[in-house]
Amino acid sequence: MLEVDIQGIRGNSSALFQFRALPGITAIVGPSGAGKTSLLRALAGLDVPTSGRISLNETPLTGAPEMRDIGMVFQEPRLLPHLNIRSNIELGRQSIVSIDQLAHDLGINALLDRMPHGLSGGEKQRVMIARALFGSPKLMLFDEPLSAIDPRLKTDLIALVRQHFADAKIPVLYVTHQMDEAAQLANELIAIDAGQIVAQGPIAETMAKLDGAAFFENGITSVLNGRVAAIDKRFDLAQIAIGEQLVDLPARNMAVGEEVRLRVWARDVLLAKERLVGVSARNQLLGAVETISMTDQAHADILVRVEGSLVRARVMCKTVSDMEMAVNQPIFVVFKSASVE
Repeated sequence: MLEVDIQGIRGNSSALFQFRALPGITAIVGPSGAGKTSLLRALAGLDVPTSGRISLNETPLTGAPEMRDIGMVFQEPRLLPHLNIRSNIELGRQSIVSIDQLAHDLGINALLDRMPHGLSGGEKQRVMIARALFGSPKLMLFDEPLSAIDPRLKTDLIALVRQHFADAKIPVLYVTHQMDEAAQLANELIAIDAGQIVAQGPIAETMAKLDGAAFFENGITSVLNGRVAAIDKRFDLAQIAIGEQLVDLPARNMAVGEEVRLRVWARDVLLAKERLVGVSARNQLLGAVETISMTDQAHADILVRVEGSLVRARVMCKTVSDMEMAVNQPIFVVFKSASVE
């Protein structure tokens, strides 16, 4: 477990970070300049906090960066151009990890004898991940590793990171300014703004409570965790169990029993007092109103508790009045399959 309680970092004397990170992926989100990279640099030993303590598995994390047993993947691939890929991964280190098995797992086994200049951006980032893992680190740090990657390659790399680190036995901190990456990868979320942690906790719960465009570039979303209960091959539909309730989505190569995470856009969520009939929106989940927050004179955000998760709907204030919405009121969350990612 990683425990952080530090104050003041070079360039941000007012920074204050207090949190714990368990094994698995914790996403750290926030706008540019919020302090995300400064935090990682302090953990890696590249910058020294003014005061406080960092410990890993109850041992103080101190000393030079190369002595900290930390793997770090940066935004820009940093490979030595005069070394082939195998040598870039090893960099003179010894490891109990088989480099050939590691390369096979990361899909770069055919690249080991090649030089860096001929690799694509996605291939270079896979090599960076392999190099970080080769030393069997006790902590992994990712600093926006996909921000410079072609969008067409991101899906594969996100799946790669999730496959290798979602159930890792070490803490993995994944810094990003894109909430969609965080939603796809992490179980825990830390939101940072102006050098301060403004929210932290399980990702679905924390995302639903975050405010402002600073954290949602393309619109506010909520997360629902589910499991594929059945596949309708005739219509290529998957029935997803959200607790005791079901929603229908395009199957997209899903398999029965697979755990899935759904992101629903707040702007696309409808609320209804009764189950709707004769409408094209197939998905209707019964929940209860948890909070009602006026975002401005015209709009309100409604948080609905559905099967233990929070779903946010953005509606008109007049709608709140016309429907006489109240906390604890039973209500249906309605959305189209096209509104889900």
